[in-house]
Amino acid sequence: MSVAAIIARYSLLPQSGVKEWPSGSLEGIESAILFVLAPWSGPSIAAFGKLTSLLANTPAPPPLLVCDIDNLPSETKKLFGKLRGVGETFWIRDGQVVASLCDYTADDCLTSVDRNSELLRASELNEVVPPSG
Repeated sequence: MSVAAIIARYSLLPQSGVKEWPSGSLEGIESAILFVLAPWSGPSIAAFGKLTSLLANTPAPPPLLVCDIDNLPSETKKLFGKLRGVGETFWIRDGQVVASLCDYTADDCLTSVDRNSELLRASELNEVVPPSG
């Protein structure tokens, strides 16, 4: 199944809030959540559904970008560390990874989504939240 088909079938967000991200560069991403989808992985698809469900219940959710793990250039994969195809998720601010989530079975999932505004607020924020996982 293609990324577009998975977005259409499993996203609980309005179609305008989820975009397929084909680029290999984080430059130009001001503030968004980037979900690395493995279309062949049940856990990845389930994590996508859970994330969109949580975001759908969040006031003013940030843009959600979805990319295919198999189409990421190797230099982009290096930015994310080890990708296992389980729905790794990255909070991007000003072209930089400021937080990550790699386990949708943990309470960290709710905490991360609850912290969207903190993780993605404008660049006047001086501290960087270190990626987890």
